[in-house]
Amino acid sequence: MMYKKTKIVSKYFQCILLGLAISLIFSVLSVNAETETPADSDVEYKGYDVPIDPEGRKYHRFLQFPAPQGASYDTRKKAIANIDDTPEKETIVLMVAEAGEEWRQWCQAFLLIAESEAGVLKKKDLFKLFDAGTHDFDVPGKNIEVRNPPFVFREPWSGESWAFKSVGFELVDLTGDGILDIWVEHARGVAVISFQNGEFKEICSGYAYSREHSPEYVDLDNDGTYEIKIPRSIFMIDNPPIRYVQWMSLYEWDGTAYVLNNERVYAENDEFLIRLLRQYNAALILYGRYEPYSFYIGLVFYYRGNTAMARRYLQSVVKHAEKQDYIQAAESLLKKLSPE
Repeated sequence: MMYKKTKIVSKYFQCILLGLAISLIFSVLSVNAETETPADSDVEYKGYDVPIDPEGRKYHRFLQFPAPQGASYDTRKKAIANIDDTPEKETIVLMVAEAGEEWRQWCQAFLLIAESEAGVLKKKDLFKLFDAGTHDFDVPGKNIEVRNPPFVFREPWSGESWAFKSVGFELVDLTGDGILDIWVEHARGVAVISFQNGEFKEICSGYAYSREHSPEYVDLDNDGTYEIKIPRSIFMIDNPPIRYVQWMSLYEWDGTAYVLNNERVYAENDEFLIRLLRQYNAALILYGRYEPYSFYIGLVFYYRGNTAMARRYLQSVVKHAEKQDYIQAAESLLKKLSPE
């Protein structure tokens, strides 16, 4: 009798625990539903795996048609979401022009922003970006010139056709204004398109090249706006132990534009400065002098506010460097330093 009573009580508590567990699960789901931002939850993505997809090909009419000889169009990705100040959703389509012997190698990317009127898709804007320079596409649209980050002088993509393989975009509110922005990225570059002051415009772009890092956006201070980090491997000398310096350009949103703020990266980064000085000393031992190291050491000291050390290294660049890019940049920094 006691055994049966214990068994009944045990089942009773099991039912209670099961009910509590179910209640907890639904409460968690409810909290997640409440905390999920409408902007994130209301984006519909579609990817295209093959160039012959009929639904993807219908967007090619917004480009130069037919494509220039030797090229063909391929739609890669589409999203449907509200990315401006109107209540209606827009259709965002990423297309590329393929021109190469390798599978899915492309030479030009296009980003179409369209709206639907009476069931007919009409162009609101079109951007041309990530141009390999191999073809001249007569497409009416806004050309985005993806730039080298400041104080990075090597020309991008020289002989790097493999860079034109991957490409994609995502929608995220980078500026914290409640409107989704478009983050477009491929293997060696990033561009950000945002709706500002009644129009779509590019608000940040940069070439990226790094074996260790990729471009990324991150809210460093949890203030609701994202910083953008664009990495670059700075080529120094053809010697494996000291060949590259990993350089990171940090951009912050100031309310109207993304502006460079590398002081935030390098002002107190002792580890990076020590590593750079070691590489510089190795170059001196092996080659007697290698001035690009002097420039970046001087630049780091400039960010750290150490005027004397910045002047010492930057003046060495002006006197001894062979490349005019380094000399001109060093001279411009020296003019900003306080007098001795």
